[in-house]
Amino acid sequence: MQIKSLGEFGLISRIARIAAAADPLVVKAIGDDAAVVSLGRGRCLLMTTDLLKEGIHFKTAFSSPFLLGKKCLSVNLSDIAAMGGEPTYYVVSLAAPPETPYGFVRDLYRGMAAQARRFGASLLGGDTTASQDGLVVSITLLGKARQAQVLYRHGARPGELVYVTGTLGDSALGLALLHGGRAGPHNRLVRRHLDPQPRLAAGQVLARTHAASAMMDISDGLAGDLRHIMEQSGVGARIFLDRLPLSAAYRTYCPACAGNFYLPALGGGEDYELLFTAPAEKEKTVRLISKRLGLPMTCIGRITGKRPGLTLIGSDGKPARLPEAGFRHF
Repeated sequence: MQIKSLGEFGLISRIARIAAAADPLVVKAIGDDAAVVSLGRGRCLLMTTDLLKEGIHFKTAFSSPFLLGKKCLSVNLSDIAAMGGEPTYYVVSLAAPPETPYGFVRDLYRGMAAQARRFGASLLGGDTTASQDGLVVSITLLGKARQAQVLYRHGARPGELVYVTGTLGDSALGLALLHGGRAGPHNRLVRRHLDPQPRLAAGQVLARTHAASAMMDISDGLAGDLRHIMEQSGVGARIFLDRLPLSAAYRTYCPACAGNFYLPALGGGEDYELLFTAPAEKEKTVRLISKRLGLPMTCIGRITGKRPGLTLIGSDGKPARLPEAGFRHF
C-alpha cells in the first residue's frame, strides 16, 4: 500500500494508532490544530509544527526571503490562534542547498523574527542541515492557554451557526496570478498569499468569552476543513454560497482565474482565517467581538444532524454541486 492511497489524514490516523499518547497529562495529542498538555492549575501547553517544502508549499521566485520567513511562522501562529491560545516559543529546522546565499537565510530568519516579535514569541534554537532538493523549513511553535478555554474541532452541535473571519479565496487567487505572471506589486490577492495574517486576537477573544464551540483555521480550504469539524463533532452542515465573504478583488479577478466562481473560496486553501461554530444565542456576542476587533465574522451556514453531511446551497435555494476541492498532500 502506498501512502497516496491513504491520503494525508488516513496516514495521520494510522500514525495516531501506532503512537497513542499514554501520559495522563496529554489532554489532546494528534487530531487538532495543536496538541494540548496540562501544566496544572488550570493552565496548559499548546504545541504545533509545520513543515514547508520548496516546490510544494512555496516558490522562492514568488516571494522575498523576508516575506517567506514571515509566512513560515504565520502558518504555525494560525494553529495557536485556532485553539484560542497565546504563542510563546519556537524552534526552526532548516535544510538548504549549500549554495544558498547567506543573505537569503539571514532575511528568512529576519522575517520570522519580525512576525514573532509582533505576536510575542521567541526563538529558542533549532537545527540546520544540507539539502540536495530545495529549501525545507520546519517550525515547532509552543503556546499557552487556560485549559477550560481551549477550543477544539469536536465541539460543534446541531443547530449552531457556522462562521468564518475575514474573506475567503484571496490567497488561492493570488497564487493563480503569480503562476500566470499577472501579479502586480501591490495586488491585494497576492499579498494575502505571500503574507497571511494569523487571527490570534480573534481566537483568544472567542475562547475567553466562550462564544465559539468548535474552531480551526482554514489552511486546506473551507469545504475540506469544515469536514474535519463535522467528522470530529459527529454532525453535518449546510453552507449558503451567497453568504461566503468575498473581497472586491476576488470578485474582480475570480472569473479569469477559476472555472467556478466559488471554487477558490471553498477549496483554495491558505486563507488562514478562522472557521468556528457558535450557539445561536451567542450571535450578539460574535457581532460585538467582530466590531471590537474590526474583523468581519460572517455567518455562512448552520450545523445539522450528521446526515446528509455537507450540503452547499446555491443562490436559488437549491443544493449545489461543485468539483472536489482542497489541497491534497499525497
